[in-house]
Amino acid sequence: MLKRLLLCLCLLTMSVAGLIITNATPASAGLSPLEGRKCMNFDSSNNRRLSICARGWAADPAPTQWRGVVEMHTYILVNGHPMDRTSQSITVNQATFWPTNADGIAIISKGIDFGNDFSARSCRVNGASSSQIACSVPNTSRVAYYSTAWNGVAQGLKVDVYKVSWRDDVGQPHIVQSGSPSSPDHLPLHFVW
Repeated sequence: MLKRLLLCLCLLTMSVAGLIITNATPASAGLSPLEGRKCMNFDSSNNRRLSICARGWAADPAPTQWRGVVEMHTYILVNGHPMDRTSQSITVNQATFWPTNADGIAIISKGIDFGNDFSARSCRVNGASSSQIACSVPNTSRVAYYSTAWNGVAQGLKVDVYKVSWRDDVGQPHIVQSGSPSSPDHLPLHFVW
């Protein structure tokens, strides 16, 4: 209970301070800690930025259901400083997660793919139990996509993000994918919990 209270207080402080990467999700039981999440930034030629982070989710208190999570947040860069900016759409296109054993080895032979390129119905929006099922959301500055669930006993998980896209506030489409040039960071994004 104290951990959750501290997490909520930390999230509130981060949102007020206007940090570059803020929580894209409401405080949610079962999310991996903020300190361990992996994040990347992608800047466009028209001073727009997409920040993404990968995390994991496990059912709380009994971790018998697992999900990969991709948090996404869009900005406009004003004099080099990011400011929240609502985009016309934010999309996770290709991501995969694997539940792992205590040694960090995947316990299923094929990872669980999620994102629009696999199926628009492979993501839940802003929560593991959300009724909104989509891998692309219109008119927002931040969103978190939760993968399809894997049910079973695991000790951790891995999440890889290979392709993301967004249509910024002026309608300019942007695609960032593994193996293609991007700045300042490059996909894939690897997260281990």
